[in-house]
Amino acid sequence: MIILTSTLGLEGAVALEVKNYGYRIIHSESGKIFVNAGYLDIPFMNIHMRSAERVLLVVGEFVAENFDDLYHGIRSLDWSFIPDNSKVWVAKARSVSSKLFAERSIQSVAMKAVASSLNMGDGAKYPIFINIRKDKVVVAVDSTGEKGLHIRGYRKKYSKAPLRETIAASLLILARYREGNLTDPFCGSGTIPIEAAMIAKNIAPGIKRNFISENWVDLKDIYKRLKEKAKNEVKDIDPPIICSDIDEDILKVAKENADRADVKIEIMKRDFRNVKCNGKGKIVTNPPYGKRMGGIWRDFRKLFRNCSEWEKHFISPVKNIYKIVGKAPDKSIPFFNSGLKVFFHQYYRI
Repeated sequence: MIILTSTLGLEGAVALEVKNYGYRIIHSESGKIFVNAGYLDIPFMNIHMRSAERVLLVVGEFVAENFDDLYHGIRSLDWSFIPDNSKVWVAKARSVSSKLFAERSIQSVAMKAVASSLNMGDGAKYPIFINIRKDKVVVAVDSTGEKGLHIRGYRKKYSKAPLRETIAASLLILARYREGNLTDPFCGSGTIPIEAAMIAKNIAPGIKRNFISENWVDLKDIYKRLKEKAKNEVKDIDPPIICSDIDEDILKVAKENADRADVKIEIMKRDFRNVKCNGKGKIVTNPPYGKRMGGIWRDFRKLFRNCSEWEKHFISPVKNIYKIVGKAPDKSIPFFNSGLKVFFHQYYRI
């Protein structure tokens, strides 16, 4: 079994994506999607998943009400997939609503159990995650590595409030974007338009980076083959995507990021009030909020009027957004962006 971790509230995007790849979801909980997949599926998921944060391989599950249960439960698991001389450590332990709640002690006992089960050394790396919820222990190995899946490799510089690449991709998946007209009138360093262009061009998000599991037994050749296959499946198109903002300096950063991502998008200095939309398309954007928002919301209705035939999908910390734009959204999805609760408001027609 594989666990795909996600941003809290955006589990639906991960579920949509993994189903599109033909996998069956076993169940989901806050920040986690449990997928009917195994060891050999790890390379594909790390290379291709756009919305997930990490790919974890489940080693086993059991109930533990005390530290003896935890120790013996971990020792009883099948660790045969990890070869001798591997570097293994308990990288993370988390407990929620359980009798065992001292996370440092959980980590220490788990490490003793693992060490007694394996002949460890300095070879391939296997970081272990322990998660306990209502006394149920899930032991998993992180196949992604120190850098989560949001690190694509193209973003070297950021705007003041950068949106994670995985969050941007999640919003596009929830907006059902595949190709065609898309505008981001608050594009900042260009994350949403770049992720959209990667979707349209079928560029696998992990194609240019490495993963900790690339050195695991039997996976190195699979990674190499799938990366080469992904390169051959990139579409030779330039999707009609516009990235606009009023900050010239940040638009230069957006251009640099787009070049590194090997996508071509139209980048222009433009106030969102002057956006005009022709035909059909989607607006997907992350407007500034809080102190940075200023008087922008007062004129947001103008954007709606100028693009009346386009879908609008945007983030806001305001739950009752209809009071500002004049109409209730077709759907609002609450999630957490950098620890702040926000809402992804979706208007399919207005």
